[in-house]
Amino acid sequence: MYAEFEVHRTMIRDRVRTEAFRRAIESVVRPGHVVLDVGAGSGILSLFAARAGAARVYAVERTTVAVLAQGLAAANGVADIVQVIHGDVMDVELPGRVDVIVSEWLGGFGIDEGMLGPVIAARDRWLKPGGVMIPRSVTAWTALVNDRYSGEMVEFLRDNPYGLKLDDLVEMTVNEIFYSGTFRHLAAGDRRSEPSRLWTTDADLIPLDQAQAPHEAETLLPVRDHGTANALALWFSAELAPDISLSVGPGDPPTHWGMTTAPLRWPVQLTPGMVVRARVRTAPARPIGTWTSWAVALPGADWEEHDEEAVWEEIDD
Repeated sequence: MYAEFEVHRTMIRDRVRTEAFRRAIESVVRPGHVVLDVGAGSGILSLFAARAGAARVYAVERTTVAVLAQGLAAANGVADIVQVIHGDVMDVELPGRVDVIVSEWLGGFGIDEGMLGPVIAARDRWLKPGGVMIPRSVTAWTALVNDRYSGEMVEFLRDNPYGLKLDDLVEMTVNEIFYSGTFRHLAAGDRRSEPSRLWTTDADLIPLDQAQAPHEAETLLPVRDHGTANALALWFSAELAPDISLSVGPGDPPTHWGMTTAPLRWPVQLTPGMVVRARVRTAPARPIGTWTSWAVALPGADWEEHDEEAVWEEIDD
């Protein structure tokens, strides 16, 4: 997917994302710094680093879009500063350690693109003592929401369209994370509970084995108002650099991440003061990405379980 130019056009056009990273890079990179851009893609973050005064930027990109990064570096007059390396960051050799590592490794709720491990491996191998990571820390959040899009999808499939029973597809659908992309965003009014933190990833401190391990958390979701919820929203907030942050949750400015939701089997009725338990787990998949499972439990009720990997294992069998 990341070899497709459309992906990179979409990310570059996302001003919320790209301006936040630009500001972070310009606040951290000093003249003479050496910078490593992990998963450089089009190389736009490398261009920002060069413009901020970096003496050398290593732009490492494993897909063929590295050719585009090289062309853009030349077109912007920084080909002598930005060295594009077409390869896997786990395999590359650099002349020495770097002052800053920048990487846009973020999925819809942070770690769910499976890039965290390679970024932390690069940190351990190439970052100077006291060097800087961009982003510095990333927090995953969840809340109960009413997601009209996923709700209408499940309702349509349950309604025997075309006179056909599609129950198997319904079960697969409610065990699949919805990534909306740019075409929809949830408003603050779509939230049906207070948001709750799942976990925080400190890019300076997290050990590699922990970065490569499953992330999981159980949390409580206090309900604010009467209403109906049909999904958990999952999102991240990130501290990119001191005083520079980025958040992609319900009510935040729309981004190319859109909304990430984990559907429930049936809508649930909520009342003020109710506290719903939620559990989320995401684990590395092979060869890339992650599998996510989630569960909710209303007061006095058993857990309602959902598991992406289990559904796909059944299909593969």
